[in-house]
Formats: sequence, C-alpha cells, structure tokens
Amino acid sequence: MTMLKVPIVNLGTTGLKVSKLGFGTFDFGEPLNISPKEGGQILIDSYQLGVNFWDTSDDYGSHPHVASALKQIPRKEVVVSTKTSAKSSKEAIKSLNNSLKELDTDYIDIFLLHYVKSDWIKGCRQVLKELDALKATRTIKAIGLSTHSVTVVREVSQFEEVDVIMTICCSASQAMINKFRDYIPLEDGSIEEMFQAIKLAHRSGKGVIAMKVLGGGVGSAAPLLGKNYRASIKSIAKLDFIDTMVIGMRNLDEVKKNLKVILSAVL
Repeated sequence: MTMLKVPIVNLGTTGLKVSKLGFGTFDFGEPLNISPKEGGQILIDSYQLGVNFWDTSDDYGSHPHVASALKQIPRKEVVVSTKTSAKSSKEAIKSLNNSLKELDTDYIDIFLLHYVKSDWIKGCRQVLKELDALKATRTIKAIGLSTHSVTVVREVSQFEEVDVIMTICCSASQAMINKFRDYIPLEDGSIEEMFQAIKLAHRSGKGVIAMKVLGGGVGSAAPLLGKNYRASIKSIAKLDFIDTMVIGMRNLDEVKKNLKVILSAVL
C-alpha cells in the first residue's frame, strides 16, 4: 500500500497541504446509497494511501460518511472541503453551521460557494466578503467557489476574498465538450480559454482544484470520457497551474487505479 502513496502539495497560498488526488464523495449519497460506516471506511483506507483531501457538499448526502471517517483519524491530518448553494451570507452561514454539525467537526478547511454562474459574480463576492470574516474565528480556513464558467474564473482570480477555485479542467477536445455538454458542462468560453483563466488564477495565488477531469454524470458518455482515463488524468496532473484534482470515486480499487496514474505523471 505504501508504494502508492500520493504526493502532498500546497493549495495556492492557503497554507493547506493536500494530496494531489482528492476524493470526491458525491457517489456515496444517492448514486450508491451506501452506509456512512462503509463510505467512512473507504475514506479511511484512502487516507492510508495518502489521500488526505476529501470533497463533499451540503447536497451530496455524504456528510455522514465523512463524519464517520473523521471519528477515526486525527482531524488535523485531513483537509475537508464542503460547499453551499446559498445565495446570501445569512443562508451561507446557516449552511456552514449545519455542515459543521453534520460533519461533527469544529471547523471546515475549505468552504465553497457551489456552482457560481457568470450572472452572479458581484453577488457571490459580497457573500465571500462576509464569509472571509469568519476565518478569524477559525471556523473555516479558506473560502472560494466552484464554477463551470471561464468568465467566473477569470474575474474572481482578482478577488482578494477568494482563496480557492474549483473548476472544470479536462483534456477532452472542444468537439467532445460540445457534443457532451451534460457531462462536461462548460458554461461559457472554450476549454483553452479555461486553461488561460486558470493560469491567471494560479499566478494570483489562488488554490486551484480541477474537477470533471473524467467528465461527470452517468450515462452513454461516461465510457467515452473514461475510456482513456490514464491519459486524461495524467495530462491534468502534469499541469503546473493545477494544484490538485477531485475525482469522484466509489471504492478503494478506483482510488488505487487513479493514484497509479498520478504517480506515473509526477514522479
């Protein structure tokens, strides 16, 4: 197992150190409907391989699974990211408090506004400004957002309130993206423009997390996007403007498989 141990990297200028592979827990909820104990054990086993970065959200249904794992691992040893779809600071703080209870933890490492679209850039900045004040209370360590928009990445890379950006970053061709929008839902711009926007964010000191590396969703496009998963993961792992990537995984075998690819890219 130790032969697979994943590299640990700095997440922008947040001071957080995360594994090059992050565990996306979306599938633990409705797709799999596995028990918190079972999902928690998968997270614990992945942690033993060096995966110390776990990503969840208030709408995934996987907070109990993360909480189960946190009971058996020293809290400071893992970095937990969760998200909220709240559109006001009041709603966001309420979601934060609910997440703290569901995760059974005193703090959240990364708190993100979920799926920010290009028509809400100004609004999200106001919410982030108010969340930024909570970092002084140590309830959250870093804040930011997830997005599918080139415009959002480009503009918020200049927001001092933003510590972390999670966004689409994949090796799929623009033709494939255009054909399978449900699985690689780029809101605007091209994938090449997204790369340029991410470079700007990274140069600005933001922690950059790649998502949809293998596409997303379940259906006819999934095998197409995952067919050449080694090349897809390897190409993103090699990018010097991506700190880490989150991939949805269902079991330890998938963790090991993805870790092997990342290790082949970075070593």
